[in-house]
Amino acid sequence: MAHAVQRLRTALLDGVDGLTEQVKWRSPTFVHGGVGRMTVDLSRARRAVPVFHRGARVRSDAFVCAGPTGLLEWRGPDRALVPHTDSAALQAAVPVLTGPVRDWVRA
Repeated sequence: MAHAVQRLRTALLDGVDGLTEQVKWRSPTFVHGGVGRMTVDLSRARRAVPVFHRGARVRSDAFVCAGPTGLLEWRGPDRALVPHTDSAALQAAVPVLTGPVRDWVRA
């Protein structure tokens, strides 16, 4: 799993202008303009779940981010996740995640 997460980190930091990384909740959190935009939830064994958000607090205003069909699972008006269950699934998604992250940051 560590290799898949490292590959995702590299792709996002190289592919999204102005994106930086912090560690929050013991997981890599990608920040743009001082606000957390995506966290890779590593709290479950053998799973890495990219979570798109608009900061730590839930916001009621809806936002929709375009992404490949079926990639994002919406959990609220301002939060979505990519429900990967293993390293192979995350590895397969890395090439397509940069676009949705770039769109999310622009919004």
